[in-house]
Amino acid sequence: MKPNLHLLTALFLSLPTALHAVDTPALFKPTDDAVLMTSIPQFEWQRVFDPTPVEMPSYEIQIAADRGFSQIVDEDRIAAVIDWYAPDKELDPGDYWWRVAGVDVRGSRGPWSVIRHFAVKQPERVLEIPKNATFDEIQAVFAKAAKQTPAMVKFEKGDYRLDPGKAASFINFDNVNDLIVDGGGANITFTGFLKFVDLERCQRVLVKNFTFDFDPLPYTAGRVLAVNPKGGTFDVEIVPGHPLPESNSHFDRDRLGMIVDPKFPRMKSGVNLVFKHAGWSKIAERHYRFTAANPRQLRELATGDVYVLAPRIATGFGLNTSDSVVFFKVTTQAIANVGFSSLYCNRLCILHCGIQLKPGRFLAANNGGQNHHNARLGPWIEGCIWENTGDDVCHVNCLAMGVEEKLAPDRVRLPLRNPYDAAGAEVALDILSGDILQFFNRADGRLVSERKVVSTAKLAKSLDVTLDGDVGEIVPDRYGAKRENMKKSPVDDAATQVFNASRTCNQFVFRNNTVRNGRRIGVLAKGRGGLIENNTFEGLGGGAVEFWNAPAEGLGAMDYIVRNNRIHDCGLITREDAAIWATLFKSGTDRLHRNLLITNNEIIGFSGPAILLRDVDNAVVRDNIISPAPIDAPSITPITLKNTDSVVLKNNAIKETIR
Repeated sequence: MKPNLHLLTALFLSLPTALHAVDTPALFKPTDDAVLMTSIPQFEWQRVFDPTPVEMPSYEIQIAADRGFSQIVDEDRIAAVIDWYAPDKELDPGDYWWRVAGVDVRGSRGPWSVIRHFAVKQPERVLEIPKNATFDEIQAVFAKAAKQTPAMVKFEKGDYRLDPGKAASFINFDNVNDLIVDGGGANITFTGFLKFVDLERCQRVLVKNFTFDFDPLPYTAGRVLAVNPKGGTFDVEIVPGHPLPESNSHFDRDRLGMIVDPKFPRMKSGVNLVFKHAGWSKIAERHYRFTAANPRQLRELATGDVYVLAPRIATGFGLNTSDSVVFFKVTTQAIANVGFSSLYCNRLCILHCGIQLKPGRFLAANNGGQNHHNARLGPWIEGCIWENTGDDVCHVNCLAMGVEEKLAPDRVRLPLRNPYDAAGAEVALDILSGDILQFFNRADGRLVSERKVVSTAKLAKSLDVTLDGDVGEIVPDRYGAKRENMKKSPVDDAATQVFNASRTCNQFVFRNNTVRNGRRIGVLAKGRGGLIENNTFEGLGGGAVEFWNAPAEGLGAMDYIVRNNRIHDCGLITREDAAIWATLFKSGTDRLHRNLLITNNEIIGFSGPAILLRDVDNAVVRDNIISPAPIDAPSITPITLKNTDSVVLKNNAIKETIR
């Protein structure tokens, strides 16, 4: 069956259609006269535009301390692919009023919406933690706060050194609502590896004003003293302040390493993403000889390089099936795995936070900065600093499901447990009537069908789903996974993948962030509705913004804006990419990236194409400034199009590179 590739766009944009800036948005959240315990609320309103890459209107929002709006405390203008908002500042306790207006493509603002009132009220119940508190004493206060909310836990400002023992997490809440955890500027160093925050089934939780670190560090690094290609070995001296390899069993269990240029520090240019070792021997104090798993990679190493071992131990911030969680001014200096990870979490806000590298170190997170899966709305990430992560800085997506059985042309049975989804069984995959399911043949790179959910029926281990039409020729399989080199990969690429396009981190916002020296990609995104603007990307191993279907993590990007970003000296590792890149794997069949606006970006020194669009339908690329890397300037086409339709290139400037 030939899929209707525009069905998803039509369904999402059909309510309402063909409206103008003069139409006033209806306000959804917060409701009128709501009393909020969080100082950073989220705002939602009705969409009144059908934005396109050619004509991109916006919304203007104002929040004031008086009904006449003479005391505006926050205002912003958001591109019309987004119809929700999170202020990047706290609101003091008190009364507030808010309103929204549409702004047309010429910048003319339409009439304001009705005015709604809400109040911010600090919880009356406050539990304090002194700076000499032990780990167990702090846990007792957390448990007490969780029993009666709304509540606030407030730390005394100071330096804490905490031994977590065998605890798996520090701030750990399950099914808790209306809670604030205020670090008060606390600097907390843990002597064992654990999650900093673990939230399950929580709503309206605010975590703020913390700095977290580990001692000993969860990774180690050695400066290369000598390389022996014939012997397949290389010698390193462990850098002061870093643990010895034998001190942590994870260094031998997880043997994936990376090569760092110590001048920055960041990934060494022109090397592969991974440099695996096959064991070590101790030569002298802090002097070790490593055997390369692939001796041919030794040509990538040189004396003075830094070899980093970063095993994946414990996630920094883990959230499952939660809503309206806010992290504000939370900084981490060492993370033992991925930084922020969320699954089925709507309206997640990460504001003025960061993963930041301390002097004398080479890595701040052993894995990526952020992985967000299966949100209906969000996340919103703004004003943060993301440095020296061990993989992608930010990845938003939805996770693949398998088809257990095709019951009828328009009915399928999906297993509640999927290998990449830790929470799906509990929430019945959160598939609702009206959701759009995409059935994808990964082996051929082909979208089989997109269908709207009519109804669902939950069984003990499965979910029966009735759709609004024939799903086409699909290959049922429970979609297993195998583990290779500490990573999961699909067992059978021939099995049909199923994605819930209504839960693909839609209306994702990434703005005003600084992203530097990450191991691979700045932002890897898909889903419907996204805004990536006013960010600085520099020193990344891969591209700044990439859209593609990871093995089991979402399909295309739709209704996305990438604008006003500065991209400098990225694309360091050996791989196909571009500073801004869209593609499908397998490429050359369908065009699943649709409605992209790429404008006013400055791309300097990228080794390869600055913008590469493949498998794209309907895009505008305009007013970008590109200065290619000197070595590539004569041979690389700065803007490259492959398997595209309706792509407009306008007013892009290619500057001569200064040699």
